[in-house]
Amino acid sequence: MALSNSMGRAGTPEEIAELALFLSSSKPSFITGTAAAIDGGISWH
Repeated sequence: MALSNSMGRAGTPEEIAELALFLSSSKPSFITGTAAAIDGGISWH
């Protein structure tokens, strides 16, 4: 599966955590109700 995405590798737990931390901070104050695909681009195929 890792090689079937656009990145050519599997994501790391740290990469997933970065989005979770960003979304739980005050930085995305204008983001509402969105789905973030953390899949290395596979959902674009």
